[in-house]
Amino acid sequence: MIDPPATNLSFLPLKFSRNKLSHTIEAADPALSSRVGLKYYLSLFVPEFAFSSNYQELHTSEGREVPVSSQSGVQVFAGAEFRYNTGRNGKIDGLLSYLKPRWQQKTMSLSLSQTTSYYLREAISGGEPAVDVSLDLAKTYAIKAGLSNEDFYAYGDNFFKGWQAENRQFLSWQPDYKTVSYTQEEYLYFLLNFTPMPTEVCLRMRCLYADGSFSDPVTVLSLSDPLLCSVVCCPVGASALQVDPLAVSYEVWLCNENGWRFSATRTYQIDRSYQLADRCILFVNSLGGWDTLRLLGEGSRTLKVAQTVAEVERTASANTDFSELKIISIEGEYEIQVSTGYFRRDAAHYLRYLDELLLSDEMYLITDKGHRPLQLTTNTLVDTLDNADLIARSFSFRILDTVENYSELPASEPTSQRATRWRGLTLKHVLDGYGKRTGKLVFERLEKVYLDDNSLVKPYTVKANVQGDPDYQPPISDGSIIAGSTPYPNVRIERLGSFKRSNCEAGYLGGEATVIVPAGKYGGEVPGSSDALAEAEFASLNNQSYANEFGSCAVNNVPVYVALFHKIPMELSQKVIGSSDYGPVVDIRISGSEIITNTTGSSPPVVRISESTVIPGTFNILCEVEYTGSPNRACKLRIPSKSREITVSSAGFYLFDNVQVYSTDAPLTIEVTNL
Repeated sequence: MIDPPATNLSFLPLKFSRNKLSHTIEAADPALSSRVGLKYYLSLFVPEFAFSSNYQELHTSEGREVPVSSQSGVQVFAGAEFRYNTGRNGKIDGLLSYLKPRWQQKTMSLSLSQTTSYYLREAISGGEPAVDVSLDLAKTYAIKAGLSNEDFYAYGDNFFKGWQAENRQFLSWQPDYKTVSYTQEEYLYFLLNFTPMPTEVCLRMRCLYADGSFSDPVTVLSLSDPLLCSVVCCPVGASALQVDPLAVSYEVWLCNENGWRFSATRTYQIDRSYQLADRCILFVNSLGGWDTLRLLGEGSRTLKVAQTVAEVERTASANTDFSELKIISIEGEYEIQVSTGYFRRDAAHYLRYLDELLLSDEMYLITDKGHRPLQLTTNTLVDTLDNADLIARSFSFRILDTVENYSELPASEPTSQRATRWRGLTLKHVLDGYGKRTGKLVFERLEKVYLDDNSLVKPYTVKANVQGDPDYQPPISDGSIIAGSTPYPNVRIERLGSFKRSNCEAGYLGGEATVIVPAGKYGGEVPGSSDALAEAEFASLNNQSYANEFGSCAVNNVPVYVALFHKIPMELSQKVIGSSDYGPVVDIRISGSEIITNTTGSSPPVVRISESTVIPGTFNILCEVEYTGSPNRACKLRIPSKSREITVSSAGFYLFDNVQVYSTDAPLTIEVTNL
């Protein structure tokens, strides 16, 4: 059977770098006597290199706040908005790059170039009295991926934290139960954005046979000590995984070192039938994974050449074979036209999925000599067709290399003229699933040197030291490092969640559950990183099911008094103290009964309690506001415990509708405050 799913995982949020990202700095103190000359600054800090703990400033933007608007006495201080990433090739997206799988890759590997951490620094200066403040915001992660505009609006901030926690999706939108040939290259990518992190990522597989039986699940590939928020590449082609030749399909998924599954399951149907044409396109999708599109329709390849010629003067004694035109250069390019063939299943879904191909940044033709870069020259696609029967589409590609000569040799690996090797740079700690030290050290990066004398290869070449790379250098043990230690443990979190218990008995009111994350549960190598992991666990536990299990149930049939807290100090003449404005006189009515009458402000303010009570339930609370003279002092009516407020600018009746009143509200307080 398929391994059981891992529970109690905390998923971290990530920003989509291929979408527009903006940040708003809240407006400076509204009480400033002058806002002239106020300037807002937003600085973007990024790692020195992939997954480095040292940050450097990439860019600082200067802006001005949106002018303060005023409508009916209400002032809105909008602050200043900065768009620090414009989508594709924006400031964040330009730092990231895709990691294409190697040709015929058969091992798992990590990508450190598709995600990055960063943080923003807010600063405000100017105004009167002079403002000079600066604030570093919490570290944030971004991934080289994107969503459609309509989905980004709904899921942009919650996809990797909410959707991914529920669905554990691989980085692909391709339909499941995909049909593949036995020798086809196929890859799945998965983002490791959860804690506790696995110390080992295992690719598991089981086969289905024609008689309906399944093989026992087996671990076919594994990778040790992955990094938080890295992307793992898994070759899942039947040949790469050495699937039993008798199997008709197989399923794959990812597990941790304890056999707990943390990914969705994908199923592949093996097609062993003869195909007259069988081509595969490898392309990067919108989530940053690499998909293989198998094209079974008829196709053709065309060579188009361009010749450059020069004219040569003919001499009087020239022979008949003398050419007056001399060919200077010949350059050609291949163009490919190919059809998908008819989709065998889920045709409508596959037709929409072809949008991915038109929107892809990189694509390659898979050949027996390697991956050849392509450009898709087709620029239109009918992706929805009502009442369609058989569906197929044709595409045109241009191979992105120049053709100058012809040859036809078998595939062979090139050889280096001078042997080289990769030498390790900058050791760092290997961390466990909770961000604590394991007692091992590993090189962050590798530099290329010549094997014979260890001199640097020119130009200087450096790359990340990541698992799955052929040149990866494994960790080394250091007995002086205490396993489980950390320089920056998280602080304890103990606070109420935002969900109330919903399964209490009749007559009882559900309350919030207290979520606790113990101090020191997580570790980090830089300040704040462990606290971010603890906050991620708090967010994962802050849900309705946790509240239903651990939340409180309080009696909810005790009558409640209503209180009126008039905070505007008024004289006996009902003028506001220190002003010529007349203050509001307020009455409160519930269910047609006046329970608090003619309340004015005093100095110091006092709370007035109703003489009668209300039974817990849902009520419309009617407030009557009167003034005995003019000008009137505008005010607000607030129910703080319900986050409700009404702006009052003149005498009249004002209604709080559908107010839920509980026994725990005693007393239910209504406030009268200045704007």
